[in-house]
Amino acid sequence: MKTKLLILIAFGWLAFTSCSKYPPASSRVAEDLAIYTQVDVNTDFNNYKTFSMPNTIVYIDGKDTSTLNNSNATVLLNRIALDMKNRGFEQIANTGKPDFGFNVTAIKTTTTTVYSPGWYYGYPGYYPWGYPSYGYPYYPTYISSYSAGTVIIDLVDLKNVVNNTIMVRWNAFIRGLVTNMHTQTEITNSVDQAFKQTPSLITTPVTK
Repeated sequence: MKTKLLILIAFGWLAFTSCSKYPPASSRVAEDLAIYTQVDVNTDFNNYKTFSMPNTIVYIDGKDTSTLNNSNATVLLNRIALDMKNRGFEQIANTGKPDFGFNVTAIKTTTTTVYSPGWYYGYPGYYPWGYPSYGYPYYPTYISSYSAGTVIIDLVDLKNVVNNTIMVRWNAFIRGLVTNMHTQTEITNSVDQAFKQTPSLITTPVTK
């Protein structure tokens, strides 16, 4: 991944600091998205017919926990529900005792890197000393900061709860969807890809 920094050059004894976002916004959208899925290979999804969806997404930013209920969160949750329906499952209310439930969590992390080479005295090939009155250059401090996030989708088994233990039968990790840099089309495509990676996540629709 290429790093592009806006460098402010310092002259004489003036100290400047360059600050930029990394990676650049133009490339972050394409490069950040990565999708990883896991499935319980011993689960026969034909034994499950119904599911329910949460209304919000749990949002973790550092030590703070809140909920996401904006338009992007709605698009994400609706796409999960649509993909489940397309695989034969029926969405019902939480009060209807669904076979499956979903936990959807978004975790945001911010990484900041500071590099400060400091002052340079002397010339290449000579001893590193000199006199300040000669005005040797100051190399600025470079600060790169970028935010990345991961959406975690857990499909939990509400049909077979043993000793108050709820098992996760499938989950997906989508990196990059909480940077607020992606379109809703990219959000839906990412969810679709997560389901495509698990062909066994399908059931025979209930005949009415």
